[in-house]
Amino acid sequence: MLAPIARLLHISLDTLLAFRENLTDAEIEELIREMEKMFSEEGYEKTYQWAVNTINEYPNCNLLIWQIAVMLDSRRILGECENPDRYDDQINSWYELALNDENESIQHHAADSLFGFYLRKQNYEMAEKYLNYFSDYDPMKKVNWGRLYMEQGKTEEAYEKLENAVFSEYTTLNLAFSIMTAKALKEKNGAYARFLAEKMCTLAAVFDMGKYNQCAPLLNIVTAEKNVEDTFQVAKQLLENVDTICDFRESRLYQHMEFKTAENPYTREMEENLLTLFRDGEDFSYMKGYEPWEKLLGKS
Repeated sequence: MLAPIARLLHISLDTLLAFRENLTDAEIEELIREMEKMFSEEGYEKTYQWAVNTINEYPNCNLLIWQIAVMLDSRRILGECENPDRYDDQINSWYELALNDENESIQHHAADSLFGFYLRKQNYEMAEKYLNYFSDYDPMKKVNWGRLYMEQGKTEEAYEKLENAVFSEYTTLNLAFSIMTAKALKEKNGAYARFLAEKMCTLAAVFDMGKYNQCAPLLNIVTAEKNVEDTFQVAKQLLENVDTICDFRESRLYQHMEFKTAENPYTREMEENLLTLFRDGEDFSYMKGYEPWEKLLGKS
């Protein structure tokens, strides 16, 4: 039955007999190192033939297949072979194999490679097809939409997608830092918590999130430290800059994005909530009797 099975699968009998479901990560890394060495010592064509033979030996290891295809693809882009277009069909067929893998990560890598290939070929319809393999929650989908629109001359749409990716990245980074900071405070690791909070302040400045967001991360730090002077300074900055919490809407960094309103309608409510927190919150009991603090709250 072996010969008929091989014909049915369009593979050689040698390939069928050499069947292995998968390789370990270490085995894949060793093969890729061998491939790198071959590029330097044997040149592109011989390395390509080695790649064909290796994939025939391990036809079901899609991670290896994708990595080999990427290696060959990148080397020809760098001009290391003559007539690079003649390898299109084979390399893309390997990407397509990886695209059908059960592992979502391998699918994602293969889709990204195919998107890049068709973008270079200016086949925008096919490039868009492979963007559908990306999750809507994947920031790279927005980045690739931006690349696609730029290539198509749709500059405004491209900027909007890329700015959206930048904005989303800030939200993700800020959340990650917040979780780490809270954990550090819980573990009584004040120095590390302050280090992380200061990074959050820097992030807010870099991403044009307004002065309020540039000082807000330090509030939990100074209260945990029960640092009277620093608490006063942070609280003062927050009260003075409540109206800057939505300044990102006016930033040049997001000038192609559309926001629902240009102003924050809850500014006054936020200010009142802060005052209530500072006056009545148990975390700020150590501030009572500190004259600048009492004056700040009474004046505000």
